[in-house]
Amino acid sequence: MTSSITIDGIAGTGDDVRDPSGRPLKLDDPATVTTIPELTMAHDVAAIHTRLREEWGDMAPVELEPGARAWLVMGYRTIVAMARGQLPLTTATGTWSGHERGVSSAESPLLRPLAPSDRQTVEHVDGKLHARLRTPLDEVLGVIDDAEIARTTRARCEELIDGFAGTGVADLVREYVTPMPHLTFGTFLGFDADAARRVFDVASLRADGRGGAADVHEVSFLLTGQTAARRPDGEPTPAGRLAQHPSYENTAEAALGLLSLTAIAARGLRSWLAQTLYLALTDTRFAGRLAGGQLGIDEALDEVLWAAAPVTALSPRIAAEDFLLGDKLVQAGDAILLAVGALGSDPSIRGEDSWDGSGSRAHLTFGVGAHACPAPHLARLIVRTAAETLLHRLAPELAARAEELRWAPDFRFRLLEQLPVVFRPEQQPEPESYVP
Repeated sequence: MTSSITIDGIAGTGDDVRDPSGRPLKLDDPATVTTIPELTMAHDVAAIHTRLREEWGDMAPVELEPGARAWLVMGYRTIVAMARGQLPLTTATGTWSGHERGVSSAESPLLRPLAPSDRQTVEHVDGKLHARLRTPLDEVLGVIDDAEIARTTRARCEELIDGFAGTGVADLVREYVTPMPHLTFGTFLGFDADAARRVFDVASLRADGRGGAADVHEVSFLLTGQTAARRPDGEPTPAGRLAQHPSYENTAEAALGLLSLTAIAARGLRSWLAQTLYLALTDTRFAGRLAGGQLGIDEALDEVLWAAAPVTALSPRIAAEDFLLGDKLVQAGDAILLAVGALGSDPSIRGEDSWDGSGSRAHLTFGVGAHACPAPHLARLIVRTAAETLLHRLAPELAARAEELRWAPDFRFRLLEQLPVVFRPEQQPEPESYVP
């Protein structure tokens, strides 16, 4: 049986695109649709979102890979309703209909987020089980001190800058943005640099579909070592709290929770920081407003979330049953992408000026509902400190044309592959001469 869905008193999300017989549109009906790589690798993402809205309304059929389609949801109210569980959706990606059709998700970076999970992890379960696995993450992140975060982030970022400040050239993605999360976030959790790097490496392997049981066992071992670790004030480290949390049934569950947290943290922090630096280097209006004091750093970070969204889409949802959403028929097993990155160009919530809404936190970058980011304020503090530290110490200029920059094929995060810059080299101290 097909149900009809109404959101906030308004059925549907766009113009009527039914075929002449009046039949609602199904995902596989159109002969050709926009591909996700066209969106994720475009320089002007807003233009593609605008074209999709004009053609399909606020929910468009798109193609991830040949034979693998998804609904791209670009309407604010619909995204909120779906993220809050008001529609029959699940985060259990093993129910995606592509698996039944033999669509491979192991080798494609665009399909990996739809791969069935080999274990029950916090991002792929719902209801009471999700609440049980989510509680430790919320509680552990809640005890991390903001002042410690700012102090540690600044210290680690200064160390990274020391590594290239004397050269006058750098790829900020490779030398600054990419190593920053494990050096900072890993320190907050209580790991030393080597252990933090390994945890983040394993998290990345699993996110890329290459991790195995041995990797989870290794992280479980690292967490077990944290149970006896203490902070200078005598309290257990956050990682130690995670390992011993009563909500987890075993250390493997704690390890999987840690890997889920670090995988999202690594990509999210990298993306937000890179997009902030990208705007500062390529948008003279943004840079001028920031340098001239018209935007504080927090307002600038909010503008990044609107104008150069680091999150393209939230974790994919799968339709649990057939339902009508206005002129679209969503069928059980359909993949649904909640395109929060499209909201910056949504005329229903933004004005004509690209800077309208400065300071607004309605961008949904961190999600909403049960699966929302557990610590957006920590992410903001880390990115703010990292951006301030670099821009205050150096005066980098882009060493390539903006149109030459490329983004990774990832439909969840907007990940720059490189950001080459030049700057005035810092003078290195002269070595002391030896006088016999």
